[in-house]
Amino acid sequence: MAEKRHCEKVLSLALDIAKNMVKCGAEVNRAEQAVMRICYAYGMEKAQVFSVVSMIIATVVDEESGAHSQMRRSYSYGVNFGKLEKLNALSRRICTETPDIDVVRLELESICVEDKAFRLKYCFGYMLAAASFAVFFGGNFMDAIASVPIAALIYFLQTYIRVKGASRLFFTALESAVAGFLALLFVHFGFGNNPDMIMIGDIMVLIPGLQLINAVREMLHGDLMSGMLRLLESVILAVAIALGFAIPVYFWGYMA
Repeated sequence: MAEKRHCEKVLSLALDIAKNMVKCGAEVNRAEQAVMRICYAYGMEKAQVFSVVSMIIATVVDEESGAHSQMRRSYSYGVNFGKLEKLNALSRRICTETPDIDVVRLELESICVEDKAFRLKYCFGYMLAAASFAVFFGGNFMDAIASVPIAALIYFLQTYIRVKGASRLFFTALESAVAGFLALLFVHFGFGNNPDMIMIGDIMVLIPGLQLINAVREMLHGDLMSGMLRLLESVILAVAIALGFAIPVYFWGYMA
């Protein structure tokens, strides 16, 4: 019975680490390798892992207690390289030191707690990226300034308003429509000169660039199913972004 509980705890820990890695932007191969190495570090004889973007399934085999299987379902994911680096460091420490599972569990929980200071940095990154791209693609200083509050609003919507389990496709289109309407409204009242440059700057914070890169990497690595799913979702999200920005442009022109 003790061996069975040990196997279940090891598998649960490994899957929780892998799930959080995928949620932070890691490719599925990295998550699969983390599960297998953690399981082997804690004495499992065999470990088999199957992962796509939204689900990880793993089975471990122990000589005394037999086979054990668990699954983790992920409903959302994004980009958080800081947290991903901490998870990678934790995984490597497990493989080299094999610390007590309960101690690792507490460390994992502390990593997963979001820091308010990090949120402010992330929001600042949104604003800086939007302003920089607005200037890069031909906008002026006022266009860059106008793109900043819109980018902050996008971050607020993604972080605090988006409901867990809600359709990412619908919410992305909604964010794009709101951003496009505000860009047109700002220029109408003299806060900015080129609505297209403002929109381009804010579009760049919505485009799933890392997801597209991971899709290509996974397909080149041989994870065709996960790579194709990521690629298809990236294309659909790009269409949703374009549609969201096109709606206010169309109706604003119609009203004008």
